[in-house]
Amino acid sequence: MDEQKPENAYQVNVEEAVRKYADMVYRLAVVNTNHAPEVDDIFQNVFLELFRHQDSITSEEHLKAWLIRVTINECHSAMSLPWRKRRVAMDALPEPSVKPAEDYSDVTQAVLELPVKYRQVIHLFYYEGLSIRETAEALQLSEGAVKTRLSRGRELLKKKLKGAYEDELL
Repeated sequence: MDEQKPENAYQVNVEEAVRKYADMVYRLAVVNTNHAPEVDDIFQNVFLELFRHQDSITSEEHLKAWLIRVTINECHSAMSLPWRKRRVAMDALPEPSVKPAEDYSDVTQAVLELPVKYRQVIHLFYYEGLSIRETAEALQLSEGAVKTRLSRGRELLKKKLKGAYEDELL
């Protein structure tokens, strides 16, 4: 007997999801890995996983949270591979597939230079517009940990930017 979804169940259109969330997934991969060759693989893997698991998505909000979590998991997997440790840093690559650092604003460049744990929360909170609760859920952290990382990340950014953007970060 075929198991069918009820008429009012949420149906994922993978092609539409790619159009809507491609930039978010790509940016998350860049922020979490800062390594151009990994980003394209992670991006592809995330949307392949969506294709495989589209029936488990229950709403648009669930889709976005699911994509964020899968992207972060894919980044962790890619960065923990043993051969990853013997690779050349992104700065040493002749022509990276992501925008070169000099094309980024001072703030974006400073964010990319932060340690990953601060980079993640700042990116999700400021660039993706997630609340502290949503950021905590996406990163599987407590809300207190997210608040602490945001605070410490802001302090590091203030030091990096030497007060130039201090009013905007507060």
